[in-house]
Amino acid sequence: MNRDIAIIFDFNGTCIFDGNLHNRAWQIYIEELTLKDISTGEMNRWIMGKTPKEILEHFLGYELTENTVFQLSEEKERIYRSLLIKEDLPLAPGLEDFLNYLMLARVKRAIATTADLDNMNLYFERYGLEKWFKWEDVILGTGNIPLKPHPDLYLAALKQLDMPPEKVLVFEDSISGVTAAAAAGIRHIIAITGDSKNEKLINFPGVMAAVSNFTELPSIEF
Repeated sequence: MNRDIAIIFDFNGTCIFDGNLHNRAWQIYIEELTLKDISTGEMNRWIMGKTPKEILEHFLGYELTENTVFQLSEEKERIYRSLLIKEDLPLAPGLEDFLNYLMLARVKRAIATTADLDNMNLYFERYGLEKWFKWEDVILGTGNIPLKPHPDLYLAALKQLDMPPEKVLVFEDSISGVTAAAAAGIRHIIAITGDSKNEKLINFPGVMAAVSNFTELPSIEF
């Protein structure tokens, strides 16, 4: 692979297929808060694909401040981390081999994710990410940085890597993610659909291919 390019990875749903664990964590936490069971129909309609604010306000039945949403979401993330450890979730198929290849080829790489610091610490510990990524090349959705679909996470990653957007390849799994990458000027995006099952991602600007996982990577020309 050309050493004059760089690669930016989303993490959740891209590097690990953990969507089901997030949904289960929300189900467990909402049932704790409301003391009511959540049906499969409610899961599909009010948890899957929804923001924390949407989920919490629907099941609690009243409007919440951003600070309250953050505090309650932290409890859900605690449950999610316990599930991740219990399930011993692996990296996405083919990712470890691909990262080893990039390391040997000396291709610059970064992570741009909305994951919080506690989750990212767990990922580094469980998956040995320090083999492939420097901590300073991990851009987190913390503080006041606008999250995806805003381009800010990817703009920060481009700045950290000191690379122009036309020389960067992004791996993403969501509409908000590919939208954010394209808004940052990146025109080489591969959609990973093994977790989201969203085949429509191929239709979004900048998306060159949609594959289930990292064992199916196409040849990309810059």
